[in-house]
Amino acid sequence: MNSDRVDEIAALRAQKKLDREAEVEAREANEAEEAKSHAANMARIAKKMASIEAGNNTVVEEPAAAEEPAAKLKAAPKKKKAPAKKPAAKAKGKSKGRSKGSKNRK
Repeated sequence: MNSDRVDEIAALRAQKKLDREAEVEAREANEAEEAKSHAANMARIAKKMASIEAGNNTVVEEPAAAEEPAAKLKAAPKKKKAPAKKPAAKAKGKSKGRSKGSKNRK
């Protein structure tokens, strides 16, 4: 093998090793961020459950019927669709040869 080729292969292997290490670090950072977010959500849920257990439920749910008129107000009126235009007839070019009703025969 050519010594330049061996050097290129060694450099490529070293670069791949660095890339793998960077991927591992990025993955670990992402997992740590997700774990932190999950812990915050679980703390929020635990706090809410404790509040419900204590009977301090201040959240009042509205009946489903009350949401229906609001949904109707938000719906935008439908626009009428314009009728589709028919494509214009193609202009006919001159026909080659004589026409069917032509009397100029030889």
